[in-house]
Parts: sequence; structure tokens; C-alpha cells
Amino acid sequence: MQITLSTQQSQVLEFLSQQGGYTSLEDAIDTALVLLADEIIQQDSEETTEYLAWVEQTRLKIEEGVRAAERGDILNVDVVLARLRSKVEAAADRETLPVY
Repeated sequence: MQITLSTQQSQVLEFLSQQGGYTSLEDAIDTALVLLADEIIQQDSEETTEYLAWVEQTRLKIEEGVRAAERGDILNVDVVLARLRSKVEAAADRETLPVY
């Protein structure tokens, strides 16, 4: 199968492969497809108004991030991952979930 990516999609994948710790574009695509599949599976059981609102908010944030990246306004991947880990750990502490 052959897929043609838009310029924007290509830029996102290039950024992910360079800054996101992926060894190749294929690795970044594989991860994206796995996450998409997980989201679709979850959507079947979580298709509520709140979930759909969250999906729309997330889509808008992604679009905003892509526009920022196009302007060259990007964050260091290590800083972003540290912030995300901190949020996950804080949420896990509140719910006593294991953190990996």
C-alpha cells in the first residue's frame, strides 16, 4: 500500500522521528497507528458527550500545536515528557494507580 502524506503530515512525522525519540518515520507511524487503534477501541465503550467533547478539544490543541511548529515555536521534547510524566504521577498519586 502506498500513502501520500500532506506537507503538514510529513512535517509532523519528521519532527516526531527527530525529536520524539523514534528511530525512523516508520517507527513513528507504527506508534501513531497503535494509539489510534486503542482510541477507536476505547471509543466504542466511551462514546459519551464528555468523551466526544474531549476528542474535539484534543483535535483543536493538535491543530494549534502543528501551527506553532510551522512557525518554529516548538518545545524541547525532554521538557514536554518531564511535564507529562509529572502530571501522570500526580494523577496516579491521587488515585493510587501504579506508575510505569
